[in-house]
Amino acid sequence: MNRIEEQARYYQNLPLHNRNIKAVVHLEDAEDILFWNNQLQKALPATYHFITYSKNNKGNDVHGCEQCLRYRPYLTNNFFICIDSDLRQLKGENGLTADNHIAQTYAYSWENHFCEAQHLQKRFVELVPDSDFDFRTFLQNLSDVVYKPLLHLVHYSQCPELNQQWNITKFNACLPLQLTRKELADNGSVYIEHVKQLFEDALKKLQQPKKMINEHLNETNAYLHIQGHQLYKLVLHIGTMLCHGTSVAFKTDVLDKSIHTDGYIEINNVQSDLVKITSAR
Repeated sequence: MNRIEEQARYYQNLPLHNRNIKAVVHLEDAEDILFWNNQLQKALPATYHFITYSKNNKGNDVHGCEQCLRYRPYLTNNFFICIDSDLRQLKGENGLTADNHIAQTYAYSWENHFCEAQHLQKRFVELVPDSDFDFRTFLQNLSDVVYKPLLHLVHYSQCPELNQQWNITKFNACLPLQLTRKELADNGSVYIEHVKQLFEDALKKLQQPKKMINEHLNETNAYLHIQGHQLYKLVLHIGTMLCHGTSVAFKTDVLDKSIHTDGYIEINNVQSDLVKITSAR
């Protein structure tokens, strides 16, 4: 028995020995607990025991998505994993389903859900009602701009040779995270035009994929598939500037107050998977 299987058996049996625990859930990192516990409490209120790292077969402590996925053959109703989708869903990776006791974000990561436009704007305007900045407009315009580059990213991530030409690092280089106050005017229109030009210049060097569609990606939801840390940092920078001079701390009072569990396809899918996993017998 290898070390992964050994740990899996321990995790599977933990809820059997401690009836107060509904299930053991392996996450990618400790910072993921806030999002996933909130979603799980909506799906089925209970006590969940979160694992945020475990040992690989060499005996080293490891966290991250790849470590979670090493447990695929051993997942059960008592022991399941919750991971960020990254580009896996867009690339059509098989087997990442609730039937296999795997929950995923259906956005690049949980940070994207914290930045979901409708709920973010609602939280923001409740605390800063006099602001003329609308996150819904900004993020929709950004989504329109990043849609085509994301389609290229999915295509160019299929093999190492293509990935050298267009990858997440080059994509992120076209998305500056530090806006000026001038760029915030008119819901960030100057910034959006700057980003649009950066992406257009970058894509000129690339051959366009033959298949320029993806069943999970469109102009409306594309911003939810930007690398989560990047989107979070961008929104945090904007919000912090908007809240300057007020009593509102944007990160703690607005951005990290994300507790919504429905309202758009991606979060509805998260809930659907968790309900299926936690209600299985």
